[in-house]
Amino acid sequence: MRGFRADVMVEQLYRGLADNTVEKLIDGILRADLVVMDELGFSTLDPDAANHLFRLVAAAYETRSRVLTSNWAFEQWTNFLPDATSAAAILDRLLHHYEVDVLDGQSYRLREAKEVVARS
Repeated sequence: MRGFRADVMVEQLYRGLADNTVEKLIDGILRADLVVMDELGFSTLDPDAANHLFRLVAAAYETRSRVLTSNWAFEQWTNFLPDATSAAAILDRLLHHYEVDVLDGQSYRLREAKEVVARS
């Protein structure tokens, strides 16, 4: 398993762009049977970052198991991706053969913080 916070993974791919090793980095990530991208959408992605994300998702498509977490509904992905075209292309490859679990409820961190305050 390889797990990344999405912004850290995109930053690593940006560094690969500087020394022309993006494909090597993607190949290294995809050596794992399971790729986990956490907190996608926490940071807004520019067109280059969206392209890197697409390249990774496309390379993993139908070859690797993926877990993705995001606080954004699919219809809102243009809030952090540069345009509807990149959002559609990424979602197309993520959602085909994908199981979607939507969690609803309070953050466990927020819940724990409220419990600490209540005990004080």
